[in-house]
Amino acid sequence: MQRVVLSIRPWGLIAGLAMATTMSCGAGIRDGESELSMTQTIGPEGGQIVLQEATLDIPTLSLKDPETITLRRFWTIDHTGADSPVFEIQIPTPNIFNLDPQIGIVTSDAAAANPAATIGFLYPGISNEQWVPDTSKPFLACSPPTVCGPVQSDGFENPSGAVPPTTKLDFAIVTGCASSADCEVNQTCSSLVCQQCVEVSSCKTSAP
Repeated sequence: MQRVVLSIRPWGLIAGLAMATTMSCGAGIRDGESELSMTQTIGPEGGQIVLQEATLDIPTLSLKDPETITLRRFWTIDHTGADSPVFEIQIPTPNIFNLDPQIGIVTSDAAAANPAATIGFLYPGISNEQWVPDTSKPFLACSPPTVCGPVQSDGFENPSGAVPPTTKLDFAIVTGCASSADCEVNQTCSSLVCQQCVEVSSCKTSAP
């Protein structure tokens, strides 16, 4: 998917100011594929990758052998619906995880307190890509102001066979919804998440 820099949302400014004085690690490097990235080799003992707002926690025995894992940060992508920067997780092969990792993304206090805020991943390999919400509970407690949830390893393997397996998935904070009325203007509620409109007829066209 092509990444493009779009207008910065207010949450970005709020989160940036909140973290400017607290972040001392996870600065990342520029790898030519993204704004910033962090690559680490993690083994069966588990570990953690920190990159700006995101923390990827890999539990003990999640991996059978040492594996090289990359976390990339994109300020935004050409797909609306994300309420945070987008973080891509890249793994060597689609089936390395025995246990799901967890990703947490720091945001503003108000956004983290929103009960509709959840972690979602962009379902790959289809023409109408959509954010899919994580419905599982985090295995580690989230430290405010963080939204966190499991990285569903099935998303890499795609065992249903509907789309090919992948070694890269995009994750972000998304807003759950029951209808398009719960979403921003020019968004629609699809797969229980506010995201970009595919058909104009489904778009929310005005604020209440």
